[in-house]
Amino acid sequence: MAKQRRFLCIGGFLNGTAIKDQGDSFECVEKSKTVTYRKLEIFHPDLWDDYYYVCETTTDKQAKNWVYDIE
Repeated sequence: MAKQRRFLCIGGFLNGTAIKDQGDSFECVEKSKTVTYRKLEIFHPDLWDDYYYVCETTTDKQAKNWVYDIE
């Protein structure tokens, strides 16, 4: 799988805490800096459609490539 770029599936974990649906976005503190994660739905024909939280520095294309396992 391609390298993860600060990208979370709902039900995944961030800092040891389970990620549940947080609405359209949520903020967390990483290395004393506030970081925003936004909600993004990604469709994959071989899997199910799912919602992910994508770090503010991750593009939609990077997130889709991660789900599709494209380098």
